[in-house]
Amino acid sequence: HGVCDVCTCSCSLECKLDDLCPYDYEHDADSDEICGDVDSCAYDSGNDLDSDMLCGDVDSCHLDAENDADGDNVCGNVDVCRYDAENDADGDIICGNVDSCAFDFANDGDSDLLCGNVDSCLHDGENDPDGDGICSGVDVCPEDALNDGDSDSVCDGVDSCLGDWSNDVDGDGICGGSDICPSDALNDGDSDVICDSVDSCVGDDLNDADGDGICDGVDSCLDDSL
Repeated sequence: HGVCDVCTCSCSLECKLDDLCPYDYEHDADSDEICGDVDSCAYDSGNDLDSDMLCGDVDSCHLDAENDADGDNVCGNVDVCRYDAENDADGDIICGNVDSCAFDFANDGDSDLLCGNVDSCLHDGENDPDGDGICSGVDVCPEDALNDGDSDSVCDGVDSCLGDWSNDVDGDGICGGSDICPSDALNDGDSDVICDSVDSCVGDDLNDADGDGICDGVDSCLDDSL
């Protein structure tokens, strides 16, 4: 028999008569009023608060049942983007897992269905429609791949005379590139194969036939060189 068989109440400490956890030598170490021998989390007063089957003393995220789901070393209960390991990389206040353009702060600002981080023309919804390597926002001729090829300050898309920098200077409706007399609206009106702009006798197809220096149209004596 032990001392408790013969002790009076004065030896209650030795007999552990007031021990609420007689089978727990640490006497409820986590102070949760559950004795260690029957406590599923003997060192966790919250007793697995997040219900993830991990006691708080060995749970790296004791208030996060998913235990840092995105693996960014920030527990879900304090992670602003609990499923985005980069935590809103573009800073647009939209977490990457729900951000259509996770690396584009403007979120496809030109609405061309291309996120800014892969869009060669950030502010051009048509993405360089003329294919000249210059985005529309800075392309002086967005619909003209040659960018005013004839340098007449009129983009080819609206230039009535492509390749003619003077744009039908004689106003005869024929562009300079195909106008036999680009500076003669009548296009050699007297049909002497000399454009009026350089024809010494406009309107005189024989060009002063008698050689008297007076064009036939005003020569009172045709065929009279004197």
